[in-house]
Amino acid sequence: MLRFIMDRNLLLYVLAAACAVGVISQIILKQLYARLMRDTRNTGEPVSGFLQQLRQRFQYCTHLNSKVGNVRALIQRSVLEYRFWKLSLHQWKRIGVQCLVVSLLCSFAGTVLTVRTGGNILAGNVYLWMGALAIVLTAAAYGIADTGYAEECLEIRLTDYLENSGAVSGVFEESKDAKGHGVIASPAIVPVTGGRKSRRKARAELAEQTARAQKEKKELKESLAKVKAGVQEAAAERERETDKERGAELLRQMDAKEQERIVREVLKEFLS
Repeated sequence: MLRFIMDRNLLLYVLAAACAVGVISQIILKQLYARLMRDTRNTGEPVSGFLQQLRQRFQYCTHLNSKVGNVRALIQRSVLEYRFWKLSLHQWKRIGVQCLVVSLLCSFAGTVLTVRTGGNILAGNVYLWMGALAIVLTAAAYGIADTGYAEECLEIRLTDYLENSGAVSGVFEESKDAKGHGVIASPAIVPVTGGRKSRRKARAELAEQTARAQKEKKELKESLAKVKAGVQEAAAERERETDKERGAELLRQMDAKEQERIVREVLKEFLS
């Protein structure tokens, strides 16, 4: 079994795959933080589901308590509950460390097997150098992602978005209850999945309305074409009736010999 693993370089493949997954996970995590921070630049209607949910929670807490007692706790909870591919930001951060551990275990196991089969621990030991390379690449990925600083920046941007940017000011509208007293109506709290469904539904309704408009336009063109053809046919029929009446009037104005002559010429042309 050990000889089979060494001959097929299975440990080496697992080591390389784990290292690649760890590096890619940190690149994805960096992009997630960048996207979340980019969404806070727009103080209008939020587009992302995360910002929609955070804004609705802030509005709801403001409505219940007149203010949010701990904005930082609200933001941290929202960040903890954020999911991408069913993984939280903390889990994405841990993937790199977990993959590094797998890489180092494969490197250690490969080095042990190499020494047991008579190899040198340094010279020609590709497992040792691949393990060192995995450490360097993973450390570089963590340094580039710099998730600690990104998390701090995200928290600052979200705090500014909720408290200072005016993005959530004036969100409550005054209405009147059954007795005519003024009350503050809170906005409906819609979950993230509900917001996505509503956007998909709006796009589907827009596509349906566009298709219906195109169909009605086509039917209108066909109706106008039929009306135009009917008008042209009626005009042609009236013109034929007018020509017949004119011919009959001319024949009535002629004498009998002239009428007989014209009739003979017409029959002659018709029979020839």
